[in-house]
Amino acid sequence: MNCFIKYICSLLLLFGFTKNLFSQDYPYDITKYNFIRYDFNKIKFSKDSSAYLKLYQKLDSLILFGKGNLSVVQLGASHTQADIFSNQMRFRLQTMHPGLIGGRGFVFPYRMCKTNNPSNYSVEYSGFWTSCRNVEYKRSCDLGISGVSATTLSSDACIRVIMNPKNPIKYDCNQVKIFVEPGLGQFDILPEAYMGNYTVNKDYENGVIEYKFDTYFSNVAFHLCKTDSIQNHFTFYGLSLENDNSGITYHSIGINGASIPSWLKCKYFSKQLSFLKPDWIIIYLGVNDANTYSFKEDVYYNNYIELISEIKRCNPNVLFTFIVPNDFYLFRKRPNPAVEEEEVAINKLVTRYNASMYSIYDVMGGFGSSKIWLDHGLMSYDKVHMSVAGYTFSANLFFNAFLRTYDNYLEKKIKNN
Repeated sequence: MNCFIKYICSLLLLFGFTKNLFSQDYPYDITKYNFIRYDFNKIKFSKDSSAYLKLYQKLDSLILFGKGNLSVVQLGASHTQADIFSNQMRFRLQTMHPGLIGGRGFVFPYRMCKTNNPSNYSVEYSGFWTSCRNVEYKRSCDLGISGVSATTLSSDACIRVIMNPKNPIKYDCNQVKIFVEPGLGQFDILPEAYMGNYTVNKDYENGVIEYKFDTYFSNVAFHLCKTDSIQNHFTFYGLSLENDNSGITYHSIGINGASIPSWLKCKYFSKQLSFLKPDWIIIYLGVNDANTYSFKEDVYYNNYIELISEIKRCNPNVLFTFIVPNDFYLFRKRPNPAVEEEEVAINKLVTRYNASMYSIYDVMGGFGSSKIWLDHGLMSYDKVHMSVAGYTFSANLFFNAFLRTYDNYLEKKIKNN
């Protein structure tokens, strides 16, 4: 029995809880494959990993006393926009023990921009909307937290976000943060009448409108309204569905085709990110950075430094875990050796920032291993993206690696006490 389960059982007995951890799946129990390098399935820290104690202490507070909040943000590309890896991580973290389910977190109505939406929520809208994304090199637009914008000139447009009723976790929210283009001149955005009474805080300088409601609901709907003659448009960056319960909230922010320079183009990203109050940021980027015949490790490394510096400008105490991406075929033709160079750069970042890293590349088998994953249904036929099963499996591996770090913390805590 691992230390995490022994620790939880002790707490349950100590406090007389009748519902125990074994009513749920054994945390480490996942599908086994003989080609996976399970010996590499670990999170690597710098020599000084003391900063991560506050992450484990927040988990302790939630598990032991049911108090506090833990905010996790995953930043990525297509795999994050589709919310497969991130949704599985969200599920595993929020169900590892009773009472850890926080809010649903950040969502963007991608369907409004004529691109794929995660399957765990749907979007309905009216009005004509135009979009701009951080991967569009021939367009210039001010972007924020989501890396994408939707703009309308229709003063009576509406937006509705509906949670999939088949989701294993049912989320209720009574707080909604709406992210918009900073400044004046935009239409007001108001909740539909069924959402009841509320208070609102409008921070036009940073482009954040915060609603707090008297009641809870799973689906949200807002409409635009022109209340001043200077208002002539509305530019939308997404919203965060939250509540005032204790628990873990796992936000996922991603754009198809995004690289590190894509996120550096987002003028308001860091400041708006701070409104999610992130404790832990997981950066899962690199496939699009390495999908080139002219990859340079030093350019990738310096871009990463610039991104981290920009994030830390408004989020100075946040913890980072950098994920080395999966093995993939360069332009779908042959295995890409640049991923190994990315891993070298990320190792340097771990030392520079007292951060941590996790290598999907190593765990899956390294150079050329995507072909084996394809043969087992874990990779898409493009040999660039994983399949749904592959992203789900890799999220389970990453969760287990994180759980082991928490397990090690608990073991030391028990010995010291």
